[in-house]
Amino acid sequence: MRPYLLITWLLLLCGTMHAQHKAISGKIVNRFNREPVAFASVYWKQAGFGCVSDSNGVFTLRTPVGTDTLVISFVGYATQNLPSAYVLNAPELLVQLETEAPRETAVVKSKFNKGLRWWRALVQHKVANTPRNFSLYYCELYNKMELDICNLDKEQFEKRKLLQPLAFVWNNVDSTSDTHPFIPVFLTEAVSDYYTSANPAKTREDIRALQTNGIKNETVLEYMGGLNQKINAYDDYFIIFGREFISPTSKAGDQYYNYKGADTQTIGGEKYFHLLFTPKHAGENVFSGDCWLHSGTWALQKITLETKDGININFVQRMSLVQEYRRLPGGEWVVAKDKAVVSLSPFSKNKLSFTGRKTWIYSNIRLNQPFIADKLERQTKTEQVTVADSAILAGKAYWAQQRPEALTVNEQHAAHLIDTLRELPAFKRLSNTVTFVVDGHKQYGKIEIGPWYQWFSRNQLENTRLRFDLGTTAAFSENLRLYGYLAYGFRDAKFKGKIAASFSFPGNHRWTIAPSYVHDLDNGRTRFHDEEIATDNLFSQLLRRQHIPQKFLGIDQLKLAITRRFSSDFSVQTHLSRSNYETFHPLPPKQQFSLLTNGEVTNTEAGVLFRYAPGEKTIFTHRNQHKLKSNLPVTELSYSFAIPDMMRSEYHYQKIGINISQQFRLPRWGQVTYMAYGGKIYGKQVPFMLLEIHPGNEIYYYSKDAFNLMNRFEYISDRYAGINLEHNFDKKLLNLLPFMRKSKMRQFWNIKTVWGDLGYSNRLFNRIEFGSYHLRSLKGHTYTELGTGFDNIFRFFRIDAVWRMVPPAVSQPEVPAFGVFGSFKLQF
Repeated sequence: MRPYLLITWLLLLCGTMHAQHKAISGKIVNRFNREPVAFASVYWKQAGFGCVSDSNGVFTLRTPVGTDTLVISFVGYATQNLPSAYVLNAPELLVQLETEAPRETAVVKSKFNKGLRWWRALVQHKVANTPRNFSLYYCELYNKMELDICNLDKEQFEKRKLLQPLAFVWNNVDSTSDTHPFIPVFLTEAVSDYYTSANPAKTREDIRALQTNGIKNETVLEYMGGLNQKINAYDDYFIIFGREFISPTSKAGDQYYNYKGADTQTIGGEKYFHLLFTPKHAGENVFSGDCWLHSGTWALQKITLETKDGININFVQRMSLVQEYRRLPGGEWVVAKDKAVVSLSPFSKNKLSFTGRKTWIYSNIRLNQPFIADKLERQTKTEQVTVADSAILAGKAYWAQQRPEALTVNEQHAAHLIDTLRELPAFKRLSNTVTFVVDGHKQYGKIEIGPWYQWFSRNQLENTRLRFDLGTTAAFSENLRLYGYLAYGFRDAKFKGKIAASFSFPGNHRWTIAPSYVHDLDNGRTRFHDEEIATDNLFSQLLRRQHIPQKFLGIDQLKLAITRRFSSDFSVQTHLSRSNYETFHPLPPKQQFSLLTNGEVTNTEAGVLFRYAPGEKTIFTHRNQHKLKSNLPVTELSYSFAIPDMMRSEYHYQKIGINISQQFRLPRWGQVTYMAYGGKIYGKQVPFMLLEIHPGNEIYYYSKDAFNLMNRFEYISDRYAGINLEHNFDKKLLNLLPFMRKSKMRQFWNIKTVWGDLGYSNRLFNRIEFGSYHLRSLKGHTYTELGTGFDNIFRFFRIDAVWRMVPPAVSQPEVPAFGVFGSFKLQF
């Protein structure tokens, strides 16, 4: 028996030795942005041995004898402890570390602070290391965008009847994130050739392959490409969601950040310094994070910027920005990868939220090559995006070869899940209901109705007003839209309405033809077409200022407008219209402005509008155009003239006008917005409705373009010049008050002023300051309003306090010298 016992003992010994030498492998990533955590410490707590993850966050470690605990730690992250039973049984060990809030520590000011020395060296070498605006640049660009629904509550999900038919999606919840469950519901990828030149400044992106789930609008897809705004980590400050953030590489960074030198590592034979940074003060738009600095050049090799609670951006719970660089053989540093991860929540913290992830990877970079110049030389536009006809035909084999990074399991789930949801009747009903409430319109195949908030309204002329809108959808035609409405006023017992069409010729909306006919009241709209203070909606009567009689013009107008877009920057619109006007009490009767015996006020006009908006992007939907403005001035120049005797037209005049508007940031001091305008009308005996009617506001809802303490039709001019200027300080001043640091409110001030005058002939013809209704002229003086207030109250609301400075208000209750107005706006 002894030989058998000996053999058994030897087998057990060999098994034990084998177990001791068994190795485990895993990867360590940031839980939020999924970026690898390099050089993290990994060790067995009881056995006392371990290793360090490599530059890709990967580690390999032998297992201990018996049970133990695997400890994973890294500076800036919460330490994670995993039992050996879980580690040994995990098919793929993915360790997700969560960043931890900076600890309140005493800051020792010393000229020998290693972190400060590294930061100063980084700043001193910024000019040399910043990826320059290369004369000619080319790369193969891969970008990916994913949207996840996060913080799902399975119990609540299954209880709500509206969501019960969608319960199957719970099977797609990410199994590696039990404490942070999410469902990937959207994914798009693109591979393109990307070209830029410095002189002349041109950018071109040719999308070779594209696959997407969810978005079908081609224009939207274009702006998911490389032309999106991305940060430059060397800038002193960034503009993100329209808000300013101070960069840790800023020359003034030591006023906003604490810097700490961590350690030194060797990557690819080169030595790098690890620099950490945390905010100095709460309530400021700054980051926590770290960066790796190349020891020889003090250039950034990688930087990670993260924010959590306390940033002054609405709905953004958390944000992470990652930028990686690599050095070309010629010594130039270029961006190799950009990544942005944002968690948005329309509700309170830890409720249902959305996480968007976008990644750009730049490969095969070429500088100053002749083929780049040849490609851009034939391009006439400053920016151009093309999509190859075969882009959507790329198959799985192509994508597997072209992706610089393989899709995760969660990303692979997204495509199938979205296709399933889109075909599910319950999801369609839920989607349509949300769209109807928010957008106001509801689609029924080829037609749509709405907006619902204009179905019912009240005013002093019509009393109760009912309105019904009907229009065609993209299912009817991609290029042609027919729309209109029918309204009825119960007091005046009259029908009103509009019928219109808009046709865009195929090919980037270069030509648009829009005929229309309207027979309705002006409903409080100004020359700015400000829908926010129009009276034909459900809420206007509730906000109307007391003791002010409502004033209306009746308009019967036939119009044809033709728009030619030469580029995304420049467009020309021409129009021809024939209008007949009606006045209602208390405005003067129309007969006193008629030059004909029939007492009608009829005018035929032709005009042209030139619009130049450098850097502006336009996203076209079937119903609207959404303009994404840059920080450069937008200039509009208009010219129009009356055509006497055409379609019974009675008047003779010419109008010229100019409008310049811009919004831009003042570094560390918020945002400035202005609109400067002016014009002149050449003509005699021109009725007031064809002159410049300075825009007033007669409701308590604040109008950004109108004078809020001026009544409608209070002042008219035939020559005028004015400016609206607003400076929003964000939280710059409020942060001086310690109890306001955690508030998201923003403070602003503004001024609106206009100079105007009216020629002698037009003063006589319009009986200025005579008659039952006193039309007025500014007589070569100015009208000025000053205002201040708070924005972003409870994330939506704004309160304005406005003073009427000059001319002084007359002693009438309907013309106050001070007023308080409210408004709301969905903004970041």
